[in-house]
Amino acid sequence: MKKFMMLAFTLILALSLCACGGNNQAAAQEESSPELFGEAQPETTEPDMEDSISEGADSFTAETTPITLTIGDTVLNGYLNDSGPAKSLISQLPLTVTLNDSDNDFCGDSLDIQYSEEDVQSGYKNGDLAFWPPASNFVIFVDDEEKSADTGNLVILGKITESQEALDALEGTIDVTIALAEEMETSVSVETENNEKTETEKETEVSEVKIKITVGDTELIATLEDNATTQAIIEQMPMTLPMMDLYGREMCYRYGAYALPTDHLQSDGYEVGDIAYWAPGGSLVILYKQNGEQFERQHLGHIDSGVEVFENTGDVDVTFEVIAD
Repeated sequence: MKKFMMLAFTLILALSLCACGGNNQAAAQEESSPELFGEAQPETTEPDMEDSISEGADSFTAETTPITLTIGDTVLNGYLNDSGPAKSLISQLPLTVTLNDSDNDFCGDSLDIQYSEEDVQSGYKNGDLAFWPPASNFVIFVDDEEKSADTGNLVILGKITESQEALDALEGTIDVTIALAEEMETSVSVETENNEKTETEKETEVSEVKIKITVGDTELIATLEDNATTQAIIEQMPMTLPMMDLYGREMCYRYGAYALPTDHLQSDGYEVGDIAYWAPGGSLVILYKQNGEQFERQHLGHIDSGVEVFENTGDVDVTFEVIAD
């Protein structure tokens, strides 16, 4: 009886062990071959380093902040991503950093960027803007992205969106001003508006700079251009000059060779009534008669009418004064 009981117990135990082993084996087989047990499972693969780099560098496209990077006369377009570190930088813009050429990147200066360990990655793409925590450096990566897998401790902030040629053109130590694109546009708009205003003001000055020229009892009205020579002459007014009647065509006062500044010499014919400056003799002239001659001069202005009075004055004192508005 005891032998029978022992035999029965041994048999039950053996059957129990086979069931556990079978379940474990089935579980192992199910894990290794999911298609054999129920619905087929999607294949899982580990992302390679290139995919990881791409995700770290370019995945911030849902919400980005356009920026400009100004280097001398060059303006590069780019963006900052929607990460916490990038927002930390945005709060400090506009900002100018000095960067040194390090072959595959330009890096330097010390930034105060708030970041977490989750923001740190390895690898970059050409054009990436990054923060390097070990030295708190700002970095522009320009080359060797295919070798960047081992470049770690990077916090990617954004990217320059220009061509590789634009990146290759950077060299030496550079001062980079980082600004929001809208601020840059506003600045350009204001500058353009100011320039346009300046040009308009100059045109107004040209039409409004009227002078009175008095010879004896005769008063003539002239309109002067706005140029370097007229500005120098106007500063001397009111003035009375002893003018010579020369060649039967002009009244002349000589300041001395090249005594006055010029900014637009031209060589062609003149009109009766023109006021001009002949630099080689430093001559201020009023052309009252035509003889068809052409000569190089700075055009100053024109007498509206009555210039024929000089045909009969000979050498005479002539007074010049600005007409007040």
